[in-house]
Amino acid sequence: MNAPALKSKCLPTYLVIDTSLSMKSHESLLNDTVDHVFDVVGNSPRVAEFAHVSIITFNTDAHVVLELSDIETVENLPTITCQGTTNYGKMFQLVKQRIDADISGLTHDGRRAVLRPAVFILTDGEPMDKDWATQFGALTDASWRRRPHIISYGFGTANATVLGKIATKAAYLATDVDKEKEAIVSMLTSLLNTLVASASAQEFRIPDDVPGYTRVPIEFVD
Repeated sequence: MNAPALKSKCLPTYLVIDTSLSMKSHESLLNDTVDHVFDVVGNSPRVAEFAHVSIITFNTDAHVVLELSDIETVENLPTITCQGTTNYGKMFQLVKQRIDADISGLTHDGRRAVLRPAVFILTDGEPMDKDWATQFGALTDASWRRRPHIISYGFGTANATVLGKIATKAAYLATDVDKEKEAIVSMLTSLLNTLVASASAQEFRIPDDVPGYTRVPIEFVD
């Protein structure tokens, strides 16, 4: 049997969205904006080839809304719904499980280079569970070669200190709590711009500035 043909570099990308009850009023905006991001990327072959994207939501539990996919093959996105409380531990645990499975799949598919995964977290509040640090520690363990770059975005009642604790690459806090809709759109636009810049450079690149957000210190440096 012939070996599979080697394919180009790939950036496994995880969009992780807080879908607790406090986000209920933003459901339609979340769905519309995520649809827009996927439409733009799907119409940019170079970006779609470089970045495979998964959507994970978290509230009382964590859920894979979209498995890691070649965006060009995604015909319809599942609807994001909001309910429950904000729990971080199960989310970090699920992200780690999916990264392990997804990278193995990409390697088997013939990718010549799978870059360290990128995880983008959007939240409007603080975690209700108090023991999430254990799961976060496992996800970011320096001895685990597949540990991801994590970028956190917070708005509403999100806490800057917590955002800094759950980020390894950059953490951003919205500067105007009364403009939550703009914060969601700006975050997802930042994700899009990151994928475009990274595809062009063939390496992970993040913007220095995100409109409507201020960068906050992070506690974990990889």
